[in-house]
Amino acid sequence: MSSHVSIRSPLTFASFFHTFVPPPLLYYLLNVLAILGPTTFVYRLALLPVILFMSYRAAVSLDIARGFLSINPGRLEYLNQAMVLAMFIVCMRSLVRTFSSQIPRRKETRNRLALDAADLTFNLRSVGWNLSAGMKVGPMRPLVPSAYLVATARSLAIHVLIFDCLHYICQILAPVGGVYDMTISDPFLRSVRSTVVTILVGLCIHSAIQIGGDAFGIIGVGLIGQSSSEWPPIFDSPWLATSLTDFWAARWHQLFRQDFLALGAKPLTLVAGRPGGVLGAFLVSGILHYVGLWGMGRGTDVRVIYFFLVMGVGVILEGFWKRLTGSRVSGWMGWIWSCVWIVGWGPLMADPWCISGIMASVFVPPPVRPSVWLHRLATNIYITFS
Repeated sequence: MSSHVSIRSPLTFASFFHTFVPPPLLYYLLNVLAILGPTTFVYRLALLPVILFMSYRAAVSLDIARGFLSINPGRLEYLNQAMVLAMFIVCMRSLVRTFSSQIPRRKETRNRLALDAADLTFNLRSVGWNLSAGMKVGPMRPLVPSAYLVATARSLAIHVLIFDCLHYICQILAPVGGVYDMTISDPFLRSVRSTVVTILVGLCIHSAIQIGGDAFGIIGVGLIGQSSSEWPPIFDSPWLATSLTDFWAARWHQLFRQDFLALGAKPLTLVAGRPGGVLGAFLVSGILHYVGLWGMGRGTDVRVIYFFLVMGVGVILEGFWKRLTGSRVSGWMGWIWSCVWIVGWGPLMADPWCISGIMASVFVPPPVRPSVWLHRLATNIYITFS
C-alpha cells in the first residue's frame, strides 16, 4: 500500500472553473481537431501536453468531498475517486485522439462539428461512430422514446434498491476493514466470509455502473432529445457468461474498450502477439482502477492491477484450450470455470476497495435508505412473531 495522498484544496466555485473545467474543455477542442482529420495532427500534438498537465493538476489539487461536506468528508470520498477517474479517462482518450490514424466519423453524417465533438467527448463507448466497430452490446430496450424512458426509469429504481441493500449488507460485514476477518479462527469460515463479501462488492460495482448508465440514458433521451438507439444497455447479463472471454469482451460494460485496445492491446500485440495484446488491454484496465483507488485518499494498492492481469491470463488460457481441443470454452462447465476464476481472484480487487473506505461511504442519506426501512420492517416482523 502506498502512502496517503497529499492534502488537496476543497472545491470552490472559482476552482471549479479554473481547475476542474479546463481538462474536459480542452479535450472537447481536441475532438474538434480529430474530426477535422489528419491535417490537424500538429495542433493535436501541441495540445496534448497541456491537457495531460491540466488533468493531473485537477486530480491532485481538488477535493470535491470537502467542498460539499466540511465535517467528516470521508463519507463522500467517492466523489474524489470519480473525479480522478474522469481526469485519467481524459488523459487516456486524449492520447488515443492525438495518435490514432482513424478519423472519427459518425455512421450517420450530420455535418454539425460542434455538436458532434460534444457527443464524442461524452459518449464513452462512441456509439454511432466508426470507433465502436466490433463492440458488443446487450438486447436493446424499446426504441420509442416514451417506452425507453419507462423501461430505463424502472431499471434505475430497481438497481438503486439493489445497490443500497447490497451496500448495506457490505457495511455490516465489512464496515471499515477488508474482505478478510482475521478474528475468525476457522479458516473455512474465514474463507466463506471473504468469498461472500467479494461477491457482494462485485454486485455493488455492477449496480452502481448500471445506475449511472440508466441515469445518463434518461438525461440523453428525455432531456437532450437523443435517439434511444444511442443508449444501448451497459451490460448484457454478465452472470450468464460461459467464459472469461464472453464475460470481459461482451457481457461486462465496454465503456473503455477503445482505450484498452489502443493503449494496451495493439502496442503489445506487436511485441508479443495475441497473449501480449490480451495482457496489454487488461494492464491498462488495471492502471485505470489503480489510479481511481488513489482518489479515495488512502493511497492505492497494486493488487487491483494484479487482478486484471490474472483475468488476462485466464483469457489466454482459454485461447490455449481452443487450440488444443478445437472448441471454445462454453456451456455450464465454462460458466463454472468463469465463476471460480473471477470470484477466486476477486479479493485482489474487493479487498483494496473495502480498505479504501468506499463501503463506509454514504450514497443514499440514512433517513431515506430503502435498506434501513426494510431492515426495520424485518426486525418488527421478527419481534412480533417471535
